[in-house]
Amino acid sequence: MNNKGSKTKVGQDKSELVAKLPMACADERSAIEFFEKQRWGDTPCCPECGDTDVYQMKDRDGNRQKNCRWRCRGCGKQYTWRTGTVMEDSRIPAHNWAYGFWRAATSKKGVSALEIKRHTGLSYKSALFLMHRIRFAMAPTDGGPKLTGTVEADETFVGGKPRKRTPQKPFGKPGQEPSNAQTMKDRKTPVFGVVSRETGEVRARVLPDVKAHNLKAACDELIDKSAKLMTDEAMAYRTIGKAYAGHETVTHGRGEYVRGDVTTNTIEGFWSLLKRGVYGTFHNVSRAHLQRYVDELEFRYNHRKLEDGQRTLAAIAGGEGKRLMYCDPI
Repeated sequence: MNNKGSKTKVGQDKSELVAKLPMACADERSAIEFFEKQRWGDTPCCPECGDTDVYQMKDRDGNRQKNCRWRCRGCGKQYTWRTGTVMEDSRIPAHNWAYGFWRAATSKKGVSALEIKRHTGLSYKSALFLMHRIRFAMAPTDGGPKLTGTVEADETFVGGKPRKRTPQKPFGKPGQEPSNAQTMKDRKTPVFGVVSRETGEVRARVLPDVKAHNLKAACDELIDKSAKLMTDEAMAYRTIGKAYAGHETVTHGRGEYVRGDVTTNTIEGFWSLLKRGVYGTFHNVSRAHLQRYVDELEFRYNHRKLEDGQRTLAAIAGGEGKRLMYCDPI
């Protein structure tokens, strides 16, 4: 039987898998069996050709090989539970992968690589790359569907805190104090986000700046034209809002944050979660890697109604068909 092109993941009892998750985080053989069950259910198949005519490779004593390889009778390829996932070719033990996925999916403000290093015994370099691959698995493959209904849009700035300049090193002209806009541009990274009130789903993207053309491109990517847009009073949104079914604003500059059902408080609540993670857990995030951390928080926020175990399984499933190499560009 050959099902080439079909999904390798087969339906299975999620509650049974969730019950095995704690043991998978502690024992290597249990972790391997957990990942195999999570990926294939009761019908292992070849990730290369989709054939289910496969068998476990054994050593001379008839026991399963230590690396737990499988062989496909259809195409002859050897593979493991890691093949075709973000964990492919990784030498990190399976139980450390299970622990990393569990912590990343269940920690409200995220978990740092140093924390993973302390609990697993991995080097910091390995723990950091492990967490980046998990964040890559959490990121939506195609960016997710465009949001519809009533959509709140806003931007925030993430990164270094403003510092006082000494008289010997003025920011601009002699005697001129740095403006808030200059400080934001030089020291912080802009992040644009939208949230649907109907579905509760959020989308967030790191931008090079908050100029009108970048905001418009982000809105076009994330928001359906049939949506009703809610923003603050920023000038750029006046033109952008004309392309949508409706556009309402609140004037933060006058202390107006809610007017009837017009508000951006939902997306601003998401920003507070992002900043708690960046400043409270990770402490320092480079501009180059910030989108990965945003993707991690976006995943947890969009799966917040799931139980911890179910959310962990969703994160692991998101890593299928993805590959992140250490040398890959950001």
